[in-house]
Amino acid sequence: MTKQTQVPAKPARWNNALAEAPDPREIRKRALIVAAGRVFGTKGFHNTTLDDIASALSVTKPALYRYVENKHQILFECHQMAVAMAEEALAQAMQGSAAPLQQLHDFVALYIRKITSELGTCVVLTEYYSMTPDHTEVIQRRRRVIDTALRMLVTQAVDQRLIAPCDAKLAVFFLMGAINNINRWFTEGGAQSGEQIAQAFADHAIACLSPLPMAPAKS
Repeated sequence: MTKQTQVPAKPARWNNALAEAPDPREIRKRALIVAAGRVFGTKGFHNTTLDDIASALSVTKPALYRYVENKHQILFECHQMAVAMAEEALAQAMQGSAAPLQQLHDFVALYIRKITSELGTCVVLTEYYSMTPDHTEVIQRRRRVIDTALRMLVTQAVDQRLIAPCDAKLAVFFLMGAINNINRWFTEGGAQSGEQIAQAFADHAIACLSPLPMAPAKS
């Protein structure tokens, strides 16, 4: 009996983005963006070529041009995806509770779960100023809406005497700055899961907003 030689399995094209999905074009485009973000994180945005991204997806470079025009559009789409995740997390948080501090807590946890599970080590999100001016304007406009809503929650918490008075703008800058840097050090399969980081950051976010000192007990 002759021994059959096993042929190594080929890498999955488009990282298993299913052709039979309801909208395969959008599924494949999302797979492209996520894979590109990870390649950017390894090699850096300016050192990555479309050939590198095509190789990561086991497709040809011409196949990428059906979805994106160039590297800068991929960078823009990475930021678009991250902002969409923040928008979704905020909407979910504001539907789940009427208490502003709980909404802030839920937003942080939900957003971090999304970016660590879907975007993973997408360090390119820190390449904010590598985008074109037009792309930057679009992202800034969407981020301002989120920032305004978060500042409103901080202001409500102050008005309801849940936390001490603070600069809501700086509080949100501090909060979002911490979240947006997670992609610099988070690794899938690391010591802490995305879920653990989400819970810890959400707890820290609320703890950093100073509670009002308790009034002394009357004698």
